[in-house]
Amino acid sequence: MLLTRLAQHAQQRSDLPPPFYRNRTIRWAIRITGDGLPAAKALDDRSGTDQPAGQPLAAPYVYRSGQRPPAVLLADTLQYVVALRAADTKRDLAEAMRRNGDYIALLARWRDNAPDDPVARAVLAFFEAEHHLRIKVPAEAKPADVAAIMVDGQWAHLRGSAVSFWAKVVRERKSSAAGVGICLVCGQPGPLLDTIPEAIKSGAIPAGGGRGRDAQLVSVNKAAQGRSGKIQLASAPVCDGCGSAAMSALNALLADEVHRYRCADSVLAWWLREPALFDPLAWLRQPEPGQVRELIAQVSSPGREPATGGVDSNAFYAVTLSVNQSRAVVRDWLEVPLSQIQRRIAAWFADHQIADLWHDGPQVVPLWLMARAAGRWGTESGQQRYLTAAVPPGCERDLLLAALRGTRPPGYLLPHLLQRIRADSRIDVARAALLRLILVRALDSPKENFMLGLDPDAPYPAYQCGRMFAVLEGIQREALGRDVNATIADKYLPAATTTPRAVLVMLKRNASAHLKRLRRSSGGAANALSNRLDEVLSHLHADGNIPPFLDLEGQAQFILGYHHQRAADIAAARAYSAQKKTPATA
Repeated sequence: MLLTRLAQHAQQRSDLPPPFYRNRTIRWAIRITGDGLPAAKALDDRSGTDQPAGQPLAAPYVYRSGQRPPAVLLADTLQYVVALRAADTKRDLAEAMRRNGDYIALLARWRDNAPDDPVARAVLAFFEAEHHLRIKVPAEAKPADVAAIMVDGQWAHLRGSAVSFWAKVVRERKSSAAGVGICLVCGQPGPLLDTIPEAIKSGAIPAGGGRGRDAQLVSVNKAAQGRSGKIQLASAPVCDGCGSAAMSALNALLADEVHRYRCADSVLAWWLREPALFDPLAWLRQPEPGQVRELIAQVSSPGREPATGGVDSNAFYAVTLSVNQSRAVVRDWLEVPLSQIQRRIAAWFADHQIADLWHDGPQVVPLWLMARAAGRWGTESGQQRYLTAAVPPGCERDLLLAALRGTRPPGYLLPHLLQRIRADSRIDVARAALLRLILVRALDSPKENFMLGLDPDAPYPAYQCGRMFAVLEGIQREALGRDVNATIADKYLPAATTTPRAVLVMLKRNASAHLKRLRRSSGGAANALSNRLDEVLSHLHADGNIPPFLDLEGQAQFILGYHHQRAADIAAARAYSAQKKTPATA
């Protein structure tokens, strides 16, 4: 199904390279005249300030392996083109000359296949006269650098005769022993492939701590891996047209920042059956609160047309890939109506939006920041931030799939996040949003606006304990001001989230002294805070109703209660300050 959808997508695109071509980086060019003579004494460097590695260009390509890899037509490494050897040894010289011989033999076949093409004759004449062995090779050139041929200023490999001949060569190299059969992708009879001719480009899939390399999407080279002991594509017949088109489309998607989402060790590529304006990953990467509110209202309101135009025939496709050495690993495949993805994206925001300390109204968080918040808070490059190296492996990928599938976040995330909060004593909007998402999606029947902002009447003792802790911290801050060296959150938050009764009873006693001190300087503030503490305690009824211990869900509720109360207190102070600054009207 994956190859089928990719091949269908390739038919909709006009920007893909020709069959069995790939967008490659051409570092060097050999300039030739139409008579087959050198047009320059040295290799032409195609790099520059805007393209330091070379010139990106569609060029012939085929996945090759083994001890004697064959040449590629016209655009190949300097080992093949000018016999540049890797080391000054007889063995390396012999191998470089062998590869150069294969390269020239392929040029001769091209000339014989297109006898009326003057460019083919000129190129072959240049190499048969061994001009390529006398051309100056710059010291910075490397054997693995790709070089191509220009004849009278035009790339030889882009000529029609070269494109058609190269397709013929690849079919010969990659065709199945079965010859012709029914392709499982298009359902039509045609020449079948032995292996997929094009690999996923090196670097297109993040390799974690390792170095990326070309990776095969379909690779069965041992009898134990295939059905009935069959290897390669014998159990999954694919014609050459579909194999080339599918891989060209996949590489194009992986190279497009709009249609990919890269994580630390995987990448998600997505596309649509039909073009549409809705871009789900743009919403997840950098959501705008106003647009999110409109999206949620649009999806929630009966009778409202979705942003996709109300066309359910459109579909959203997404494949998640990781890499294991030279093989791609398909971690997830998603195929759903586009309108359903729209509803899931709206639900993602509705389930995690939350009150913030410094902004009015519910706030939403980019998915990458939510994943980052599961890591450790520390110093990196001289700045305080979440450390990417401390994020749990696969966390961002798991959250991305939870958003697109409308499922719960992974089970490991809640205990890990709580442990990080206790260790860092840091609670911000990203961590609070992630906690709310976990709690909301753990409910069998999620309540509307569940724990979105402060809920004074929430029937959860753990939540009220968190509110109480925030009020006690506010009393300390008002009473001591700048005299406080460390807040009660700095000292007691980790213990309070797990054993609230012992901590809160002790802090409540200390608060009496703070309130007494505050009344001497600001009786109004002392009364307000005392009343707020009494209001929270009324929901707990008595100290004996404060839970002695909290499970994981209770710890999350405690932290959200603490965050909500702080956000509400800061919002009230912000509104009071703004009111004082507003001039009175007659």
